[in-house]
Amino acid sequence: MTAALRSIVMTGGQGDVVMAANGLAALLRLGAPALAPEAVCYVRSLAAPLIAWMLPEVHVESISLSKHAPHPRYHTSANTSWSTVARNWFGADYYVNFASPRRRASFGFPIPGGVERMQNWLTERCLYASLDWRRASPVYYGQRMWTPLAARHGFSEIDLLRGLHQSYQDLRVRLRERAARTPLPAGAPPVAIFPVGKAYQTMPPAFVAALVEGLSAQDYACYLAPGDAIIERYRAAGLRCEVAPDLDAVLAVVAHSRVTATVDSFISHVAQLAAQRHVAFMSHDLPQHTLHPAALSQVVFTPMPCVPCNYLVRHDVQACAAGRPCCGVYEDPAYLARGRAALFGQESQG
Repeated sequence: MTAALRSIVMTGGQGDVVMAANGLAALLRLGAPALAPEAVCYVRSLAAPLIAWMLPEVHVESISLSKHAPHPRYHTSANTSWSTVARNWFGADYYVNFASPRRRASFGFPIPGGVERMQNWLTERCLYASLDWRRASPVYYGQRMWTPLAARHGFSEIDLLRGLHQSYQDLRVRLRERAARTPLPAGAPPVAIFPVGKAYQTMPPAFVAALVEGLSAQDYACYLAPGDAIIERYRAAGLRCEVAPDLDAVLAVVAHSRVTATVDSFISHVAQLAAQRHVAFMSHDLPQHTLHPAALSQVVFTPMPCVPCNYLVRHDVQACAAGRPCCGVYEDPAYLARGRAALFGQESQG
């Protein structure tokens, strides 16, 4: 019998944390007795309030407090070591490296050395009964993260996918109810655009300007994080820009705007759950990896030869792994045309 988890440690990017919470919600919706009554979920500080709103049945703490988290632990991680391999094989903990097959199949990631390949092979063999990373098909990360635990509780991947669909509406209601508590002094614009991610999925200002051509300043707004210097590039392009000061404000804008446009970054995972209508501009990753299976999002995507790509943080380097100053998909006129059609087309009735 699988011991109930006392700790859940969600690492990776902020979007990874939201996907991990979606997968956990699905597992709980299926009725799996996965969590001990005293279970604590440790997450990165920015996402912590969001995860608490999504999963009120779980106590949420900052990941900075997870060093001595009680066992058994479930650790969604993008890294593997000999200690995590040993804990997977010989202990009650789970260290789920959900990202390793995607990395090996992506453009721009360094080829792992023999030791890392062996660690990943042993992890995959233990948790997924897989012997070949090439067999890992594109699947929503929130599903892949929890497949090993679901199997221990007698659920298949199909069961977990069903749980994702069943729990989606619960999460949507919770987030929209939270958003209703946050008034927006200036109101939400009809079109809210979140054009910035940490990597090269960031929409260039010229692309955003072409996207909103024909709209007045009252019809849209671009939202950026406090202190992000890149906002000046968007203002210089004549775009209306606003600062979303905190997560409550972000959620309120997403929930109250008539349509929300995002890049494949943290805010896109919020919008998949809470937006009235969501247009997801995908660039650096495959939609199957990061779009919630139950989301009603409209996807704008062109599968470039370098997709998926290495996730390079734009503040640290001047070009992506392919040598471009921004993702090349934003230079494709057809991509822009599809984006405008999605943004201004018939609204979803879902």
